[in-house]
Amino acid sequence: MNVLLKTDPAMSNRRFDSLVGLAAAFIICGLPAVLAADETQPASADKAAWGSVTGRVVFEGDMADPLLDRFRGELPVYAGRRTQRAAAGLEPDNPNAVRQVGIEINRKLIIDKSTRGIKNAFVYLRKAPETVHPRYTEKELEDASIVSRHTRYIPRASVVRLGQTVQLKNLSPNQITNFNLSPVRSVAVNYLLKPLKHSEWTPQRAERFPIRIQNDLQPMAKAWLLILDHPYAAVTAADGTFTIPDLPVGKHRLTVWHETMGYVEKFVDVTVEAGKTTSIPNCKLTLEKLRKKHQP
Repeated sequence: MNVLLKTDPAMSNRRFDSLVGLAAAFIICGLPAVLAADETQPASADKAAWGSVTGRVVFEGDMADPLLDRFRGELPVYAGRRTQRAAAGLEPDNPNAVRQVGIEINRKLIIDKSTRGIKNAFVYLRKAPETVHPRYTEKELEDASIVSRHTRYIPRASVVRLGQTVQLKNLSPNQITNFNLSPVRSVAVNYLLKPLKHSEWTPQRAERFPIRIQNDLQPMAKAWLLILDHPYAAVTAADGTFTIPDLPVGKHRLTVWHETMGYVEKFVDVTVEAGKTTSIPNCKLTLEKLRKKHQP
């Protein structure tokens, strides 16, 4: 025999409301724990956990001082087997020994006349932070490129991360060139490239400061390469400005380096705020520092 049980509607509503309340309490109270345990949603994915740093590297001193002539102006370009000795001033003017084939600009110290900004200075974190913005890890690293063209390398200053491959290219149509790389923490390498040929090099260890790339056949051709195990670095633009985006919030220590000086500023402390761009005071390469570095 079938028995039909009657249910009080008011009681059913109360039970339903209780179940809804319990579910809501579980969601509200349990959500933080769930998110904390979910490694696919780290705090680093929050846009508010990041900020940027900007600034400028400038020259301070008399722009007409003769010491600066060592780092700027025009330089003769020689051809012949004695190129290195001639460019270094060790060979007398002898048309039978060397032949001047042109003029090149000395690119060691490029100062913007209006802003006094210094081009090609490196600004970077010497130590990798504990967290890195997801956009740096989600995208595959592309190859970097350094080109040899006659008496120069392009670019003069560049930054690469571990895992990047550096493409070394000789774009001179009728000159052999070479890339002599002198890392401190890895084995030095020297590539000899025929015209319009290329090779590649993959750094194995990060460096504490930029390494030199030298062309032994054209001593004027130099470049500087900073190898890091994190993405937080920049090379200053023509007006001396730089920006390092997406740093984790908190205190950081920057280093400023230029080829004429070495450390312009070994330590620059900065505090990054969430969602903001922090401007630091101008980093100054002074005439006094240069004189102390380059004159006995």
